[in-house]
Amino acid sequence: MATIRLEFFPTAVTEEKLQEAREKSLRRIFGTTQTLRCIKSPRKWGTLGNILQERVEEHCQEGNKFFSQGEWEKAITCYTKALNLDPKKVELYEQKAEAFLRLCDFQSAALHFRKAYCMTLAKDECLSRLAFILYLQGQSLYEQQVYLDALESFTHASELQPETTLYRRRSIACLAALKRYNECLQMVNEEVVRDQTNADLFVLRARLYEYFGKPTPCFYNVREALALDPGHTEAQLLLEKLRRKAQKNKAQAVNKALKGNLQGALLKINRAIENIPLDADYFLFRGSILRRLKDFSAAIDDYLKAVEIGKAEEGSQAGAEAWAQVLLTYNDFAVHCYTKGFYEEAVLLLNKAIKGEKKEKGLYINRGEIRRRYPEAEAYFSRAIEHNPVELQHYLHRCKTRMFLQEVMGSKEDIATALLLNPTSEESHTLANSLFVGEDIQTIIHSKVADLAKALLEQRLEACPKYEALAAPERFPLAADQPKEESAPKEGLPENPAEDKHHLEAKRLYQRQLACWKEANQVNEELKEAREKVSLESQRAQLDPHPKLPEKECSDKSYHWKKFSQGTSRV
Repeated sequence: MATIRLEFFPTAVTEEKLQEAREKSLRRIFGTTQTLRCIKSPRKWGTLGNILQERVEEHCQEGNKFFSQGEWEKAITCYTKALNLDPKKVELYEQKAEAFLRLCDFQSAALHFRKAYCMTLAKDECLSRLAFILYLQGQSLYEQQVYLDALESFTHASELQPETTLYRRRSIACLAALKRYNECLQMVNEEVVRDQTNADLFVLRARLYEYFGKPTPCFYNVREALALDPGHTEAQLLLEKLRRKAQKNKAQAVNKALKGNLQGALLKINRAIENIPLDADYFLFRGSILRRLKDFSAAIDDYLKAVEIGKAEEGSQAGAEAWAQVLLTYNDFAVHCYTKGFYEEAVLLLNKAIKGEKKEKGLYINRGEIRRRYPEAEAYFSRAIEHNPVELQHYLHRCKTRMFLQEVMGSKEDIATALLLNPTSEESHTLANSLFVGEDIQTIIHSKVADLAKALLEQRLEACPKYEALAAPERFPLAADQPKEESAPKEGLPENPAEDKHHLEAKRLYQRQLACWKEANQVNEELKEAREKVSLESQRAQLDPHPKLPEKECSDKSYHWKKFSQGTSRV
């Protein structure tokens, strides 16, 4: 055995002990593995980073090989090994997500694309791919009738890609499948605003309106769809359905009208118009019902609507017929106003009718009959003033009547009296501006006509002692400011009428009024009837969904012009 002698240390170590020490050191470092013991010179294998990078490349190549062969599970395993060695490699997340997508594991694919989105610089492309995966997931869930989860996926995809129409419309389909029609209609409205050239959207919205029981917007949406695509089958079927409903309701309305049930007929024809709101015949029929119900304003509106629709339809006779009905309704309305004491309104209505049809002599006869009654109305108002000389409305009504009779002086005297009684009345100011053109209220109050009016008012107050207390200055304050000596004498006339032609006219007026005072009788009843006038505003019939109305007999006689004098029809 060879012995190693050391010069400085006298201890001798055999070769066997050295080898044993080396083995013990290797076991402590590598354990029982024999993999790295064969490396005699580690420097030639490179650094640890290089070793890891080479292994990542090997796993990537192997994963791509399996991917191209369609072995998705093995490809995913290789990509997972590579990501364990290098978790910052973005391409591996995308490749692994694509492999999951081939396996229809949409959840895992979306998860890996989200990870890639956080790390990549090409975010738009990654976001578009993620939205598409969510769309595929939603479509798969929709086909499985899992509508709520599908809606969530489509909504998320739409949020990622708002400009993509497909994702929003698949959300609409899910809402419809879930019967959440209010939200569905809201989204459809938004889609129509974005795209007004798609007939299918209008048809879809029409069906939603039909579901909600709104046939009128349903009709207009069908009309828009047919304007975009005249051959759209669904739109044509829906329009035909609306027409059948409208025709059925009109037939029921005609049946009820023949039996005298006008309110029931009005209810049915309203439903017909709701289904087809652009049919002139329906408006003509409803106008005739409203006229028989004495709702003349609403009837005229319907006839004018029929005229407008008739102009838009070529070769239609409905427009001419509707215009003739408008004139007849004006006449009937005027007769109704006449019977209620609204003579001025009746004349205005007849003037409108004559303007539209100047060859109808019945209109002129009726207007002449109304004008013939104005002197009688003036006499009634004069009697009312005799019994209550401080009532402002009596003077205003008589002023209007005299204006119609073109009695200018009498109208001025009445409006001056009204200003003395209440100088702040807006109606009095309006009439004063039309009678005293260019003069202010103070000038009118201090005019000679006002002096005469004040004298006459004092005469009336003396004739009615119970109103004498109302003659205090606070009742007509502007008149109280005038000097007492400037007022007319007790008889209300100037001492020398020849000095002023206005005073002569006032004398004649005063004498005529005295004659009217002597004929006063039964004024209280007539005054009550004159003041309780009904409103001319249209009171459209209120529709009861379950009406219980008495049956009335209906006359089949044709329309004749009505006369005012005898109250009978004229042939």
